[in-house]
Amino acid sequence: MYSASASQSPPLPFHLLFFLLTLLLLLGVSWYTSYEAILEGVFYQLKFLLVVSPLLLLIVLHWLSSDGLSFLVPFPEKESLHRAGGSPWGVGFLLLLLILMISYQSYFQDSWFPLSSR
Repeated sequence: MYSASASQSPPLPFHLLFFLLTLLLLLGVSWYTSYEAILEGVFYQLKFLLVVSPLLLLIVLHWLSSDGLSFLVPFPEKESLHRAGGSPWGVGFLLLLLILMISYQSYFQDSWFPLSSR
């Protein structure tokens, strides 16, 4: 009794499909521009965190080495750490210098080797 074409819904009109596609395109562009600004701010803060993280790590290690957690972890005597040689602040300064040189690599490359940029 029932034919196969009667149980199917009629196709959407071409004008409605075109309108929906245009609407989705405009919404997508507006959402992209607002999310782009938000993500740019988040990436800027993460970049700052990555630059500051070695310094924060050094501060935490300095706090731990100066009896910060001596009640939880038994540390060796205080002078034995300094007999090993090297200063943690010197290592921190070297890490900071390395991070700055990596961040400004193109600037240093252009100023030190001006002929290679041509």
